[in-house]
Amino acid sequence: MIKLLQNYKRNGRLLDIGCAYGLLVNAASVQFESYGIDISQFAIENSKRYCKGRIMKASASELPFINGAFDIITAVDTLEHIHLLTKCLKDIRRILKKSGILLLQLPNPSIWHLCKYVNLVDKTHANDLGLKEWKAILSKNGLRVEKCLGLVSYAFKKRPLFLKSERGVVLFPELWIIAKK
Repeated sequence: MIKLLQNYKRNGRLLDIGCAYGLLVNAASVQFESYGIDISQFAIENSKRYCKGRIMKASASELPFINGAFDIITAVDTLEHIHLLTKCLKDIRRILKKSGILLLQLPNPSIWHLCKYVNLVDKTHANDLGLKEWKAILSKNGLRVEKCLGLVSYAFKKRPLFLKSERGVVLFPELWIIAKK
C-alpha cells in the first residue's frame, strides 16, 4: 500500500481512518508524518505495542482536524462500516489538501453476497456497495476517482504476492480506489 501511495506522493502528512492497531500508520511513518484515528478505545490502547505514530480516538464522521490538513488519507476496510457515509466523505474532503490523495480499501460486494447466500452475514456492514456506486458517491461528495484496482494478497514462502487488475474489481475480494479532490 505504501509503494502504491509513493506513485502519487513522496512525503507529507498521512491520516489512516479506522487505523485499528496502527500498523499502516507505523509503516507509513518512515516516509510520511503519520496519524491514525479509530473509534475503538481497545484498538487505541493496544496500538501502543505496534505503532510509534500519533493515534487518537475519533469518529470517521467527525474528523477533528483543520481544513486541508492531510496530503494522503487512507481508509482500509472502514467505510463499509460507516453509517453516516455522506458526512464522513464530506469531512474527508474538507481535511484533504487540494492536491491530496484518498486511498480506500473496500470489500467486493460480490463476495459479501456469496457470504449471505451461505448465511455468513457481517452485521457491521452499513454500505455494501459496488464499484459503480462507490464512484457515484465519491463524485457526489467532490472526490474524483483516479484509479481502481482489484487486489488479492497472499504469502507464498513468506513472499507477498499481489494480483492487480483494473478489471479485477468484480473478481477479487478487495477493491482499492484512489481518488483526488
